[in-house]
Order: sequence, then structure tokens, then C-alpha cells
Amino acid sequence: MVAIRLFLSIAPLSMTPLWGYLIAEGYLNFGGGEKDLFLLIPWIFWSLIYAIVFVFFWLRKATIIKTLVWSVCSATGLVFLTWLVMLFWFSGILGTC
Repeated sequence: MVAIRLFLSIAPLSMTPLWGYLIAEGYLNFGGGEKDLFLLIPWIFWSLIYAIVFVFFWLRKATIIKTLVWSVCSATGLVFLTWLVMLFWFSGILGTC
């Protein structure tokens, strides 16, 4: 059971080098050329938040399903909140407001 939880907690973060390789070699193409590698920044941020929340709920002895749901929702919510804050923070600098 510990091995399953450990695997689930670090799986997204451990896939980061694979995503980087696939993007850098052109197997995954999002239309931005080398700039596609910047897509790894939100992925790493999401993965770190996911891992931290997962370990937190693991230590609180929550079920795997509850831990997964809270980890995914928390990580997604914080990445989205960060995006919104950056959108409104930099909109004046970029001249869109």
C-alpha cells in the first residue's frame, strides 16, 4: 500500500523529464517551436502542489480516492488562481486594460 501511494504521489513530477524530451525532440508539437518547453513550467508547478497535498493527506491517513481528489483539485485550482492573478496583474503592463 505504501508503494502505491508513493508512486501516485510522485508520478506526475517524475514524468516531467519525459514531457521535456518529447517536446524538445518534436514528438509533441504545440505550435510554438522551442517555446513549447515553457509549457513545462505550469506542469512542474502543478506537480509540486499535487505532491505536497498528496503527502499531506497521506499523513492524515485519508483514503486513496479522497487523497487523489483533493490533490488534483488543489493543484488545478492553485494553478488556475495563479494564472488569473498573473493575467490581471500584468494586463496593465501589457496595455490590455
